[in-house]
Amino acid sequence: MDTKRMGPIEQESTSAGAVAELDVICAPIRDEMDRLAAFLAGEFESREPFLHAILSHIASFRRKRLRPALLFLFHKLSRGRVTEDLIKIGAVLEMIHTATLVHDDLLDAAELRRQVATVHCRWGDRPAILIGDYIYSRAFELSTQVPGMAGVLARTTTEICEGELLQIGHRFKPRLEEEVYLEIIRKKTAILHAVACELGGRLAQVDEPISRAFHGFGLDVGTAFQVIDDCLDFAGDEEVVGKSLGTDLHQGKMTLPLILLRERLSPDERLWLESVLVAPLAPEDEERIRALVSEHGVIGDCLVRAQEMVDCARERLVFAATALTSARGAGAVDEEVLECLRVAAAYVLERKR
Repeated sequence: MDTKRMGPIEQESTSAGAVAELDVICAPIRDEMDRLAAFLAGEFESREPFLHAILSHIASFRRKRLRPALLFLFHKLSRGRVTEDLIKIGAVLEMIHTATLVHDDLLDAAELRRQVATVHCRWGDRPAILIGDYIYSRAFELSTQVPGMAGVLARTTTEICEGELLQIGHRFKPRLEEEVYLEIIRKKTAILHAVACELGGRLAQVDEPISRAFHGFGLDVGTAFQVIDDCLDFAGDEEVVGKSLGTDLHQGKMTLPLILLRERLSPDERLWLESVLVAPLAPEDEERIRALVSEHGVIGDCLVRAQEMVDCARERLVFAATALTSARGAGAVDEEVLECLRVAAAYVLERKR
């Protein structure tokens, strides 16, 4: 298969095997995920009717909960004991992610999230800002209940905000370098995956080199996750993805598909592209850009990059498993969980939403 000439992302992905389903990934941690769901149900309730209505609406987004799943899988891989603290940290990770989605939808003027109206579309900008802040605040309060976790999660949230601000600061800048793009997505998206993986090990008291390998796995997988998300914005099916697409172009974001396209155009085409990307696009210019993305096989090139990131993550996983075995003896690594983590990396590439 010539992955460099692949078209829409709905075509066959570059990873081998069947599509990785989340229920397969979560099979060894079903109890933890059920406990998380019950815990979060309580967090998304309020005795104040207006607040309860918004929280209940957000709870209906049917989130994937990939980040807490990674936390639980790495904890189980390390033979950690399941405690209430572990469930709380899973909830904190999911709540931080949820708050970022509420704010992102507002910043992107998105109308849908998981086939449901976004908060700002239903209640307005002010409630969307404040409910995101409310969820952040509650997450921080929870994190203080687990020793040693509040500082880590606060720094992570700071990085997420830095990534978003960095992206906003580079809107409508068509000469954005790939290195800056990667820095943006590592901060705004990948860091939360990385910390989820790292904390899974830290709560199980693994050695520092193993914890760093867990972190690196999450960073690679999270970066690939965002690359695929940026591809879906061009080539996804809104009915399948379940959220508003095309927002990156409308908001002047230079994502990997546009960066790679820019490098493949003729000098005249590149000048045209850079001239139209400095301001909100006219419909005919957007249509032409989408046609060029398809014509030049850019989505396939992005999938190759994402595959390379996932391959790197799998190498880190091998190192971590070997180090765990060396440190704790034969049988220290749960092979079923190890396979689920490999599948989780494949899922990032295969996902359609």
